[in-house]
Amino acid sequence: MTHSRPDSLFSSFPPVSRAEWKTKAVADLKGKPYETIVWHTPEGFDLEPWHAHEEKEQHLELPPSKGNNTWKNCHRITVHEAESANKAALKTFELDASAIEFAVTDPALCSPEQLNRLFAGINTSAVAIHFSGNLPPAHELLAALATLPGFTENRGGLLTSSADQPFYEPEKFHSHFRALPRFRFLAVDTIPFHEKGSTSTQEIAFALAIASDYLHSFTESGVPVESIIAAMEIILPVGSSHFTELAKPRALRYLLQHLLKAYGASGSAQPTLFARTSDRNHSLLDPYTNVLRLTTESVSAILGGYDTLQIGAFDTGLSVKAEITERITGNIHLILKEEASFDRVVDAAHGSHYIEAMTRELAESAWTLFKEIEAAGGMAEATDRGVIETMIAEATDKRRRVLENRKKTLIGINRYPWPLTDEQVEHIDALELALEQLPEGNETAGYELVRLKSRSFSLKSGRTPSVFIWMLGNPAISFQQAAFAEDFFKCGGFEIAGRATLPLEERAYSTALQNKPDIMVFCIAEKDPVPTAETLCKRLHTLDGDIITVMAGKPPEEKERLFAAGLDSFIYAGVNVLEMLKSYQRKTGVQ
Repeated sequence: MTHSRPDSLFSSFPPVSRAEWKTKAVADLKGKPYETIVWHTPEGFDLEPWHAHEEKEQHLELPPSKGNNTWKNCHRITVHEAESANKAALKTFELDASAIEFAVTDPALCSPEQLNRLFAGINTSAVAIHFSGNLPPAHELLAALATLPGFTENRGGLLTSSADQPFYEPEKFHSHFRALPRFRFLAVDTIPFHEKGSTSTQEIAFALAIASDYLHSFTESGVPVESIIAAMEIILPVGSSHFTELAKPRALRYLLQHLLKAYGASGSAQPTLFARTSDRNHSLLDPYTNVLRLTTESVSAILGGYDTLQIGAFDTGLSVKAEITERITGNIHLILKEEASFDRVVDAAHGSHYIEAMTRELAESAWTLFKEIEAAGGMAEATDRGVIETMIAEATDKRRRVLENRKKTLIGINRYPWPLTDEQVEHIDALELALEQLPEGNETAGYELVRLKSRSFSLKSGRTPSVFIWMLGNPAISFQQAAFAEDFFKCGGFEIAGRATLPLEERAYSTALQNKPDIMVFCIAEKDPVPTAETLCKRLHTLDGDIITVMAGKPPEEKERLFAAGLDSFIYAGVNVLEMLKSYQRKTGVQ
């Protein structure tokens, strides 16, 4: 029996040039600009929707892969007391943990005696142990670890940046490296930048710059570059932009090989990569949406090829019980490994023109930024001079604008919010405090604080500011406007008193006002909505002088005529939703 070559299947499909494809795409867009299907990424570069086999020549030559796609599943345990933390650590093995991070709250917990209690029953030669938090000086911790039975073969590391640890003289480096040859005690931690609002491009560039500072300092002191690489671990956040986050570690590995060669590295060895799922985009009020975010981020990290992955909790314990959070979070790892079999495919992204293009663009952008940091004197000096802070602030401002005008959607936060549960109402003060204490770069706090303020006002005053939506004209359009308006005000915690299609008749006003709404939204789908809106405004303000009248849709040329009739404002796609919600809260007495 003979089989035809798979290539023959494509004989009926002649190759299509970029120009031909673009011509057809423009025709299918029916008047919309071609730019609407080009992704203008937050990283500062554009990605075309077209990719072809010819682009293979532009793909980056990444360093050799590790030969498999296994990853360490790392669980984070906060250490308040050694024995209880040890019990928690032993329990994580039920969720297939192969690495543990101990977040230490007191340096005294890192004495040899306390560490022995902490590691009781744990095979430290097989389970990677990481440390973060309030640690003693690194040389003291490493010296204590070196005395523990079996720890000399441990493949964990320090996850707290070592840049400000004043112990790295060459003699001490060699001493620690000889005692703990597999332990990564040089941490390149980019998480603090992410929490302040950095982009993926910036995180790659910052990682390179910190690594370069280490390499420069130690090679100048005579430490072999291979030893520095073996002692280094790079900690990166994983956000929910799937393709960007998948390409990020690939771009970093590509750039690292060139940086290491510049410092004299001869082999293909690289620092290990440790991934933390992001907290920056988490909802405190709709925590189960975070499960989807964590799953997406975990897939990105695994396919991106990280050595270790830490999947954070999807809730802080204020909305969902801790044991439920722990079980569901642990199941994400188990499903991706045991059911999806992600560990059986090596570099699944290789050859995907789209991901390869993203990798190339990220690498080029990050390398340009890295050179700017080096020109400023390196990472330490650039930080001291405020260069890094300025870069992050600019990125944060851009991100904040797209969130506030809802050009970027965060489900459960600035779109489709879910009502608060009884447990959340019970913990409302704690939730508000938690939101106020989130880092500056957090994407969710603004909207969720507005919602909590509305609910707090309701609990204290016994009333919730409400909205009635009055629809007129073409129902297909007015219903679409009404759905937009309803979601708009729900994001601010306002109650929807009702929505209805009502005629422009006197009895309709009684229907609209029967529940005493604070805000009346007009959704008028007519060729010229101004006369109708003007009539509604004047009559409503006669019947209720305090009512706030709002119109869905962009302001018409005759907007001043409507303002004169008593219209308060317009709501439409692209407006600063967050600031308008705060404004309506002030006008209804919430703030």
